[in-house]
Amino acid sequence: MGYLLVYVVCAIILYFFMKWKFTQTARQFDQQDAVAECEELIERLNDNASGNMLAEAVTMERYPPSTIFIVRVLNTRGQVEYTLTWPDKIDIPEWEKGRWNGQGELPKPGLSEFVLKGYNRSIQVQTAQANDGRILQVGKGSFLEMDNRSMLKNTLIIFAIVSTVFSLISAIVLIALTLRPIHRITRAMTQIIETGAFEEGTEPVKSPIAELDRLGQLFTIMTEKYANLIRAMRQTMDHVAHDFRTPLTRIRGSAEIALGHFTELPPDVTEALADIIEDCDRSKLQLQNLMDAREMESGFVKLNIQPINATYLMTEMTDLYGMVAEEKGIHFTTVTPPAGLTIHADRSRLARALGNLVDNAIKYTPRGGSVVLSCKKAGDSVQFTVSDTGIGIPPAEQELVWQRLFRGKKAQESEKGLGLGLNIVQIITQAHHGTIQLKSDGIHGTTFILTLPG
Repeated sequence: MGYLLVYVVCAIILYFFMKWKFTQTARQFDQQDAVAECEELIERLNDNASGNMLAEAVTMERYPPSTIFIVRVLNTRGQVEYTLTWPDKIDIPEWEKGRWNGQGELPKPGLSEFVLKGYNRSIQVQTAQANDGRILQVGKGSFLEMDNRSMLKNTLIIFAIVSTVFSLISAIVLIALTLRPIHRITRAMTQIIETGAFEEGTEPVKSPIAELDRLGQLFTIMTEKYANLIRAMRQTMDHVAHDFRTPLTRIRGSAEIALGHFTELPPDVTEALADIIEDCDRSKLQLQNLMDAREMESGFVKLNIQPINATYLMTEMTDLYGMVAEEKGIHFTTVTPPAGLTIHADRSRLARALGNLVDNAIKYTPRGGSVVLSCKKAGDSVQFTVSDTGIGIPPAEQELVWQRLFRGKKAQESEKGLGLGLNIVQIITQAHHGTIQLKSDGIHGTTFILTLPG
């Protein structure tokens, strides 16, 4: 845009400069012609004081139709003795006002310039004094100035057309050469973000422009390095998870064997073995949550989007958590959504997000409390709401609960956990381009509102 502005300003300056230059050149030619004509006619006027020879000489001249020519003779008193114009009846405003018509000083010898507004032209007037004191004025305004202006105007139009066409063609070619590799890079990044297929790499991006070709090479190298990094990270996480799962499974198995084979164990030993089994299960679950959070935080989660019946999803939540809530003495209720309500989402991940919300609500609600799961249509979106009458979340902690591994003071005092549930909920929601809101006064219960595009 800046280059275009400079180009336009320079073109305008050049146009006005050339116009001024052509005008000055044409007027100099007219001045030279006026001086030459005046010198010739003043000699005739000196030779023939009656003016007949002057009239005959002027009448015999042949001028082009576009030429303006004026001859005027004034006597010593400033009165007009003779006037001839080509074409006929051309008046100079200053003369008509009587400036030199017997009411003022006689014009002084030399060159003058007047503007004929009716013709939009300038006329050069040479004034000379005859031997007898009379004044001869010869004016000339040729077609040269008009031709120069017309030629400049036509040249400017042609130049503007040619330069515009050339600029458009150049812009189209340059845009094609410039944007094509950028579009390919953008398309590749969009595909990686939407599908999570980072490890597959991208097609090499090439361009005849050296800088863009280098950019394409660097992009390819970067994607390959990140693909190798993510592959190594996942392999490391798999190895770590396997190394943790194996001893946890063995410990749990040993505890189960001990409980199953030894029937007369002291109560404290039985309780310790049961705690070992429970802690092993919890550790395996937290380990899986940690790995899932790591994978989803990478931003390259591949979602299997498909239409889901909201009623079936709510029924699934009831089947999974109804018994858990009943064992804890909590009244768990689901509000049936409108018939035929469909959600386009990844079924397993959405169920995971809702399950985490319901599980937290049951976990942090005291015995005798209630948890309500509802679903409704909200404009073009679908809204899930999980409300409980639990311990609540203090306002100071409501912005922090989404952070990985964060657990509030009340949560730490109530239940064991790793602080990954809400972080996973937020990541899954964002991957679906949805929103998650939290409402709580910090004392009496908490409400989570998960909104997804319909």
